[in-house]
Amino acid sequence: MTRLFERAVRGEPVERFPVWMMRQAGRYLPGYRAIRAKTPFLELCRTPELAAKVTLEPIELFGMDASIVFADILLTGDAMGCEVTFPETGGPKFLDPIRTPADVDRIHAADDERTRCVAETIAILRRELPESTSLIGFSAAPFTLCAYMIEGGSSRDYLITRRFAHAHPAAFERLMGLVADALIPYLREQFEAGADVLQLFDTWGAVLEPELHRRWVIPMTRRVIDGLGADRPPVIYFGGLGGEGRLRSGVETGADALSVDWQTDLARAYATVGDQVRLQGNLDPAILLTDPKRIRARTHEMLARVPAGKAHLVNLGHGIHKDTPTENAAAFIEAAQSFVPTQEAGADARA
Repeated sequence: MTRLFERAVRGEPVERFPVWMMRQAGRYLPGYRAIRAKTPFLELCRTPELAAKVTLEPIELFGMDASIVFADILLTGDAMGCEVTFPETGGPKFLDPIRTPADVDRIHAADDERTRCVAETIAILRRELPESTSLIGFSAAPFTLCAYMIEGGSSRDYLITRRFAHAHPAAFERLMGLVADALIPYLREQFEAGADVLQLFDTWGAVLEPELHRRWVIPMTRRVIDGLGADRPPVIYFGGLGGEGRLRSGVETGADALSVDWQTDLARAYATVGDQVRLQGNLDPAILLTDPKRIRARTHEMLARVPAGKAHLVNLGHGIHKDTPTENAAAFIEAAQSFVPTQEAGADARA
């Protein structure tokens, strides 16, 4: 059986649009909160049985068409010698961030023993998920992981990273290459363990000026996707917040689908990419903080912008907010799965 989500990613005819949510296994769920109350975050990521349990919770509650393994995009940086911690407040922190060209010298090939937990979680999930549910593996894209390693954590504008790229271009390019090459076997291992689709998260990929974005962000992402080999699964690339103006360059990564943020006009995005890739997104996560009636209406309004015959991947424009009520998450999934494309779309899809 070819699953609905995988058919949609490949652009094949679908009877309805598949749906999942970025960060769907997380802090808005009661089961996740119960586990986190007694389990540090990194321990949860590195304990496959627990990571599988929190991955399965939203599927059991809401019945999305795809599940994404519970892990974190910074695990690879930690495995490369840039140690990361996850304090209970304030977000993740790299203890000794990269601030000089000499700091790049201490970054080494990833220790796969420190990331194998993700593939082990995927193997459990492939056995326990419903047969109709696709399984997504993921990683950071090269630029976003490098940005965290340089910045030392999250940032409002990634000024330290941008300065480093301008001041030390050779060292920055070397770091990007090291990270890209580390992500290939990490993602390949996820695929071999049972992931049906892979997603690269480049949340901060649009912060660089266009010239540097073309020079590093796109080629290094392409390096990862090409490096996965001819037998790779479909790949989705999330090009980052505020990335609507860079959709054409996103196509150049070689990804099968582009995930777009809520600031992107969906109809205009489809006009930009045409038939080159599929699109995923892009409801504003803030709408899930309102009420079920509004959520259903806004979800259907969003999907009405999808051109006839397109196999759209329904999602939020970024991760679900931790304060989202579970009934609102359920309303979004139900609204997406009940949406009926126009007759023209149905006719095109059957052609």
